[in-house]
Amino acid sequence: MTGRGTFDPKFPDLTFDEKALAAQRKQFARQGPSRRKFLASAAAVVGLPWLETFSGGNKAQAAGKAVRLVAWHTPNGYYAKTWYPATTGANYTPSSSLMPLASLQKKLLVFQGIQNNDASVVFGSHGLGVSGMLTAVKGAKEAAKVGISVDQAYAQALPPNTTRIQTGIQIGITNRMYADVGNPAIYNGCISWANATQPMQPQIQPGVVFDQIFMGANPTASAADGMRRRAIATSVLDHVLDEATTLQGRLGATDRHKLDDYLTGVRSVETQIQSTMSPTCSTMGMTKPANTGLDWPTQTKISCDLMVLALQCDATRSISFMLGNGGSSCAPSFPWLSISGDHHGLAHNQDGNALPKIDNWHVSQLAYFCQKLDAIDEGGATMLDNSLVFMSSEIMNGISHDQDNKGILLLGTAGGKIKTGQHIAFPKAPQGNLFVTMLNALGVPVTTFGTAGKAPLDGLLV
Repeated sequence: MTGRGTFDPKFPDLTFDEKALAAQRKQFARQGPSRRKFLASAAAVVGLPWLETFSGGNKAQAAGKAVRLVAWHTPNGYYAKTWYPATTGANYTPSSSLMPLASLQKKLLVFQGIQNNDASVVFGSHGLGVSGMLTAVKGAKEAAKVGISVDQAYAQALPPNTTRIQTGIQIGITNRMYADVGNPAIYNGCISWANATQPMQPQIQPGVVFDQIFMGANPTASAADGMRRRAIATSVLDHVLDEATTLQGRLGATDRHKLDDYLTGVRSVETQIQSTMSPTCSTMGMTKPANTGLDWPTQTKISCDLMVLALQCDATRSISFMLGNGGSSCAPSFPWLSISGDHHGLAHNQDGNALPKIDNWHVSQLAYFCQKLDAIDEGGATMLDNSLVFMSSEIMNGISHDQDNKGILLLGTAGGKIKTGQHIAFPKAPQGNLFVTMLNALGVPVTTFGTAGKAPLDGLLV
């Protein structure tokens, strides 16, 4: 960005372009409140997906107002030999680890050469890597202190009341944490930070996340209804059925089909949650995430489905997801992949047989999520087109725990603002520069981010 920078105390690790920020605020003032519609009762609010009926006759403009950011963490780094494609540019062949994303290659950026050394140290810890993954700041050892994370920088830059969950949603698979080499335990269990000292710990219970998305106007009524629904397996949609039926009669054929698919999706996720809830959740079964009673693949799928619903109904525009904590040994084996060793140990040994399979599985979960986003039309563009989905790990190499040459994927264009479809190798570019680029694409005119982010990356912004 060009122009004179200004410091904002709300964002101590960021500098904003003053002129661009003023112009953005004027634009928001002209736009006024969102036209997003709801089906609502005291106990439930079911936000609606993008519908042409409510687009005001300008599909492209209406769809483009909502852009989202999803930050996705997988633990223990990646196996470099099978991670990076052999060639750079637009015509690269996906590596074996990235093959699940082949169908989305034109909407994908594969980065090489990005480093986040200012957020950790070479031969550093998993905890410093996790807490620095989205903040690009090295955490203090004496007490939990890092910096604002990129997902929170976006959520906090949105105008008030843009979404129902303005602080974003934080989702995880396990709540098991440990004080890695003396650092605060929260570091390896939290990628999202509202500010330097306020971690946004992920919620691991799918039912709690579901209720958060569809909580009604009366929190007391919502809580009581949630308990009742779980006890007798009824649906949140029961509260808004009459309103939904009336709305269906006002919609054209395309919107009726879209609304029906969406409501069916809501009920499907709700049914998954109800059918998998366990009255007692054991933490002893090591193939299960702590305190959920669900196996790893089942909870991952439900989490992905919940994230799609949260974005589709515009409950939030910022999500962070932890598919395992830093150095996680909570899933020491991958029986569904016929792997018996624990991921942390396999990464330390750089096991060339197991790690590529684990990386491929992690990428396949990202592909499942992004393919769902890409299947949802928002007036000529898809939800994936109107999003940025960032995936990385707290380290790259499981032996050195290094921050050099990070494995980073980015999908979506933030509404046409990012050039995708490439494997790009940068000469040791700071990861903070990537976050400046992403925030600029999302309409947040920062000029710095974290410790080392000083400018957007060359050639990515449209």
